This record gives sequence, structure tokens and C-alpha cells, in this order.
Amino acid sequence: MARVWAKWAYVFNKYRESEAHILSAKVAERNAGLTKTLIAQLAKDADTMEARIKQMAEMEEKGFWECENGHETTETSSELNPDKSIPMCSECGKPAKLVKRSEMSGQEKYEADKDKKEAERLLAARRSEIAAQQTELENQVATGKYFRGQAQSSRTLAENLQKV
Repeated sequence: MARVWAKWAYVFNKYRESEAHILSAKVAERNAGLTKTLIAQLAKDADTMEARIKQMAEMEEKGFWECENGHETTETSSELNPDKSIPMCSECGKPAKLVKRSEMSGQEKYEADKDKKEAERLLAARRSEIAAQQTELENQVATGKYFRGQAQSSRTLAENLQKV
């Protein structure tokens, strides 16, 4: 009777261990899914940042109007201004000023270049964060595979013990 009980208890423990490994694998796979979603969002944000940096460089060369509220446009509305001498923002009606690289003072160029370098630094940081998350994703996928293998090993041992 002790032998039967010992065999049953050992087989039961191996099946329990197998299920615990499966749960661990599911957690790792869930985390990998969340990391994939995060990577996609970070990549989208980085692509948007990169496009904005390029867009701003082009806009500075061609020239654009920027109002007090930060709206950027290539056109202004003179209907909102009674004396028509001050350009007005077509979105909010606030006064707008022309921003054009060729017409900037040295200080304005310095500030624009400083802002561009800061944006490029943030973009590089975002790209390195994406690379770190991709490494983490690979680790999570490997962890899930490892636990699935351990679960299969425990289950195989339990099945073989039942045959003995």
C-alpha cells in the first residue's frame, strides 16, 4: 500500500509541476505580448518624431507662420486683422510671425539648432529603448519556451511512471 501511495503521490507531483510550468510559460508569453505592443507603440512614436524633425527642417527652409498659441501654418488670415498689417493665425486669430531660416537672427538659429539636437537626442533615446525592449522580448519568448519544455518533461516523466 505504501508503494502504491508513493507512486501515486510522485506521479501527482509531476503532473502538478507540469501545470505550474505551463502557468509560468503563459505568464512569460503574456509579458512577451505586452512587450510587443509596447515596442510597436514606441516605434510608432519614434517614427512620428523622426518625421516631425524632418518636417520642421523643411518648414524652416521654406518658411511658415507661427502664432502665439503655437499653431503652424503656411498661410495667414488678413480678414481677422482690421489694419491688415499684422498677419493673423487662421486657426485662432492671434498674431503670427514668419519663421524662416534665411531670415532668422544668429540667436534664433542657435535656438532652432538646439531644439533640433534635443529632438534628435530624444529620438536616439527612444530608438535605444526600443532595442532594449526587443532584447527583453527575446528573453521573454525564450523563458516561455523553457517553461513549456520543462512542463513537457514533467508530463513525460509522470506518464512513464504510470507505466512502471
